[in-house]
Amino acid sequence: MVGKQQYATVWAREAAEGARRAAQTAPAGLNRTQIVRAALEILDAEGLDSLSMRRLGTKLGVGATSLYWYVANKGELIDLAMDEVYGEVALPPAAGIGWREAAKVFAHSLHRTLLRHPWATRILGARPAMGPNAMDLSERAMALFEDAGFTGTDIDYALSTVMSFTLGLSVSEASWAETLKSSRMSDDEWMAQHTEALRTALAGRPRLAAIHAKLLAEDGPPARQARFDYGLDAILDGLAARLDARRQEPAHAEDVR
Repeated sequence: MVGKQQYATVWAREAAEGARRAAQTAPAGLNRTQIVRAALEILDAEGLDSLSMRRLGTKLGVGATSLYWYVANKGELIDLAMDEVYGEVALPPAAGIGWREAAKVFAHSLHRTLLRHPWATRILGARPAMGPNAMDLSERAMALFEDAGFTGTDIDYALSTVMSFTLGLSVSEASWAETLKSSRMSDDEWMAQHTEALRTALAGRPRLAAIHAKLLAEDGPPARQARFDYGLDAILDGLAARLDARRQEPAHAEDVR
C-alpha cells in the first residue's frame, strides 16, 4: 500500500493540490494569517526549537488538530513565517538614488530584519524560499542589478555577493545576541567576566591586543554597525569596479569568453 504523499514544503503541497484544495471550505474561527502571526510571535520570543503544533494551538486557544487544515507540519509553519520575514525587507527603486544607494538600503534592511527575527538565520539555505514575498524581493533585487548594467549570470553573482555578506554578518550577530540572552548578560557584563581570560589569551599577540583595546573603547552596536558599513562599501566598490571594467570591454568580448 502506498503511503500518504509527504511534501517537502508548503509551496510544493499547495501546487500539487491546486484547485481541489481551493474548492474546500476552511474551518470557521481561524485563518492562515492568524496562524502565521502567532507562529512568528512564538519564534521571535522563544526561538525555533519552541515552535510546535501543540504550542501554537495552545497560544491560539485551539486544538493542534484544528491547525492541520492550514498547515501539515512545523516545516510548513516555518515556510510561511519565513515568507513574512522576507516581506519586511525594503528595496527601493534605484531611480533618483542610484543602484549603490538602493543596494545599501536593501542590505541594511535585510540585516535589521534578520536581527529582529534571529531564528530566521538558522533557516536560510535550509529550506527553499519560494513564497510570494521571497520571490517578489528576489525579482526586484535582480532588476536593481540589471538596471545598474550587470548582464547575464553577473546579475545573480552580484546579488548573491551582497546577500552572502549580509547574511554572514547577520548570522554572527544573531548568534552573539542569543549567547548574551541565554547568559542573561549585557555586552559589558560578558566582557567584564572574561577580562582575565582575554588578557591571558592576548598575551604576546600585539595586533590582536591593539584591535581588542580599540573595540573595547567603542560601544558594541556602533562598532558592529561600522564593521557592516565597511564591508558593504568594500563589496559595492568591487562590484562598481567590475561594472566599469565590463563597460570598457570591446563589444565582442562576450563572444570571446
